[in-house]
Amino acid sequence: MTEPTEVRGASRRSRLARSAIEVFVVALGILLAFVVDAAWAELQETEQERLTLEALREEFTANVTSLRGTAALHDAVVQASDQLLAHTGPAASDTTGVSRLIGEVWVPTHSEVASGAIQSLLSTNDLARIRDAELRRALAAWPEMVAALVRIEDALHMIQRDRLMASMQRTVPLIEIELVNGFARYPELREAFTAAVEPSRFGNDLIPLIRDLQFENAVLHRMTVSMIASARTIDLAEEGERILGLVERGLR
Repeated sequence: MTEPTEVRGASRRSRLARSAIEVFVVALGILLAFVVDAAWAELQETEQERLTLEALREEFTANVTSLRGTAALHDAVVQASDQLLAHTGPAASDTTGVSRLIGEVWVPTHSEVASGAIQSLLSTNDLARIRDAELRRALAAWPEMVAALVRIEDALHMIQRDRLMASMQRTVPLIEIELVNGFARYPELREAFTAAVEPSRFGNDLIPLIRDLQFENAVLHRMTVSMIASARTIDLAEEGERILGLVERGLR
């Protein structure tokens, strides 16, 4: 006995509805899988960015502190150089405090700028991980700013090595080096300097040194470049503080 036409139609519609539901469920499952995968990937990216920003925060916090300290050292060298220049000249004869001032002018002023976190980002092309475009640009420009400061500090070291030391080698006797009180705080510098200095043709006093034009010019040059280095160091510290603020914004 054949089914009535109405029954067959209803059965066919029922099968079509079930098939449609099955297709919808499968499609929904696939769509949900994509959504879950995307959400998981986004969660991982967000977590990786957070870890990167925390590393940058630690690095730049230390750098800003270090740069501020170095700028203070540059300023101290400028002040000591200015005081030392007051004792120099062709007729100079007052050596009071000269030994101490020489030591303060000689103080090393090398900036310690950590770059592990930022170099890791740049070397692995992971800078795009940082979503803040302003922060990405600042981080990309940071290494060249540091390199510019290093070039200025290299110039300071050359002044110490090629000008200050040269004039002291010509005018200060070996025994007098031990009287440079400033070196007492830096025994490794005193040892290296003493090893490099040859016996002088002058007597055991500092008058030939403070009357030496080469020495006076070297101190003046040291003071001038230290002023530039101080300004550049402060600029770098302020940029570090700006970057730190952008990092903090990204962590909020």
